[in-house]
Amino acid sequence: MFDEEREQLRKNYQLCRLGFGITAAGLVLACFDSLLGLFGKLQPHFFLSLRNSLWYQWLDTPIAWCTLIGVSLLRGSWNQTSWRRRSGLLLVMCLVDLGLWFFSRAESLGLQFGHVGHGWLRGHIAEALGWSEFALLSSLSGVYLVHLGVEQARDSDKATRSMAVTGAALWMILFCQRTNWAAGWPLQERPVIGLEWNMLEYGWQLVWTIILIQVTGLVISAAQQTSGVLQEMDREDQANDPFGTLSKEPAGARVTRSFGDLA
Repeated sequence: MFDEEREQLRKNYQLCRLGFGITAAGLVLACFDSLLGLFGKLQPHFFLSLRNSLWYQWLDTPIAWCTLIGVSLLRGSWNQTSWRRRSGLLLVMCLVDLGLWFFSRAESLGLQFGHVGHGWLRGHIAEALGWSEFALLSSLSGVYLVHLGVEQARDSDKATRSMAVTGAALWMILFCQRTNWAAGWPLQERPVIGLEWNMLEYGWQLVWTIILIQVTGLVISAAQQTSGVLQEMDREDQANDPFGTLSKEPAGARVTRSFGDLA
């Protein structure tokens, strides 16, 4: 019985390591993209030439697919209700992101969707989902790290989610001010000229980048901590007597007894 529980626990951790690892790969690329965007605010001519390069135009492809695959693996790693509810909601958001990616890449992929339009609205839907995805990824990583015994992850998670709320409020102000509501449907951008608006937009992108880096750090930490747990389990298996006579402690108890419930 203990061997079965231990093997199931090992499979759960292996899924988590793979899920967090693949998600981290997509987030690292997203951090690179966001940092380039910040640099482009200071060097617009350089960023314009960068945006026209083929590799940059397809940079969002591995980001969308890595996060979707990684979150799908995390979704199936644990059966706890709270975990499945949050990971399920995050998975739905990733699917919406992938749908938006298909719409933006329809012509390049040879797909016939007709004239989709609504470019301004689609872009801001993706940004609105991004703030929610930051909060959910931070929450999943934080509760998982606390489960592994990393108590300081709780404070990091709270700080990241609080900052995400601030960033979302800033984004909402920009969206309402820069949308030309008088033009009707579909929504269109209203050019806003002025140093204060440029600074506000730069501040919004800066907050986005900071939160993205924080979430990426939590996800990478979750993958690394899981690798450490799996290595510890492997060492315990090698140290155990094949006939179970060297240790009276049940297999699996040593590696899990310091962990909390994955609530």
